[in-house]
Amino acid sequence: MKKILKICLSFSFLLITGCQDSYQYFSKNIVGPFDTVTTYITYAHDEKEFDEQCQMIEEKLEYYDQLFDKYSSYEQLNNVYTINKNAGKKVVKVDQPLIDLLEISIKRHKEISSKVNIAFGSVIDIWHRYRENAESQDGVGEVPSYTQLKKANQHTDIQSIKIDNEKKTVYITDKDVSIDLGATAKGYAIELVKQQLINKGVDNFLLSGGGNVASYGQRKITKEGDFYLNDCQDKYCIGIQSPQDGNFAHEDGSENEAVLVVQGESIVTSGDYQRFYKDKNGVKYHHLIDPDTLYPAIHFRSVSIITEDSGYADFLSSAVFLMKYEDGLKLVNSLDGVEAIWLLEDGKIRYSNGLKDGNNLYVIEKERLK
Repeated sequence: MKKILKICLSFSFLLITGCQDSYQYFSKNIVGPFDTVTTYITYAHDEKEFDEQCQMIEEKLEYYDQLFDKYSSYEQLNNVYTINKNAGKKVVKVDQPLIDLLEISIKRHKEISSKVNIAFGSVIDIWHRYRENAESQDGVGEVPSYTQLKKANQHTDIQSIKIDNEKKTVYITDKDVSIDLGATAKGYAIELVKQQLINKGVDNFLLSGGGNVASYGQRKITKEGDFYLNDCQDKYCIGIQSPQDGNFAHEDGSENEAVLVVQGESIVTSGDYQRFYKDKNGVKYHHLIDPDTLYPAIHFRSVSIITEDSGYADFLSSAVFLMKYEDGLKLVNSLDGVEAIWLLEDGKIRYSNGLKDGNNLYVIEKERLK
């Protein structure tokens, strides 16, 4: 009897192993949530399994997009828009993921960097309106005055946001304060979806949306071809996007400045080269506003943060982009499990102490290293 049982168990193990080895490569672009294209890549047993994963991802991203939205209202869903609309009037009951994001953003503002302030919406709104007006006029527009921005900045106190976790309510004590989660929401949503995929038993994937990339596991099938790094054959690799203009212009139009190997890490990039407009003199004004100057930061072209948690990376990429290089480097080097890559205005590339070119990182043009 024991011998028969042993044979049956061995046969079952072989069946399971064989099934696990029969993977196929799948990829899909999900258009809409967070005003971007989210790409999902994985190795699944069949198309049905992949489609079920994609359906979950799309539904969750749509839900988080609406929950964290400050510009639109949705039927039967209280969101950031609802909270802001009722500022100084009444408490608003919201879903737990929004409570969690507000609380962790406030905590990180206090403990890590005050550069990212979710109560900074009154200033962000002004820049948003000016940028929208410029977009309707071929990308050229006016610039808000410092007086206008300074007046709005009087209503950016993060302590005016009152959260009751037990009752699941949020109340803004100052009627002119506006919550804005633009610096944190997308990465946080990507991280929530990543954890939900892992909880469903998905053991390998890459999830990329608008500069926010989350990875888990490694490739099930070795990828063929020539690569900057050999590890890219059986692990996921992410490119650090080139601004493709100014000192980062390339004759061949190269898309990336560097390549990173990831196996569970997230990479989030904040840059000045996608959401911006110009004034009549050709001066660029992007969407990353420094709370100390009330104008777009001018330190870098981009900052990429590498760490496990995509939400954490999103917060840090915004914060470090708004800091001088020395301050950002000091912060990143003080944090466990966090690395960073800077693309400087002069075309040079720098990275934090834990990274090394040729070791899970490949800088394409070595002369850019400094």
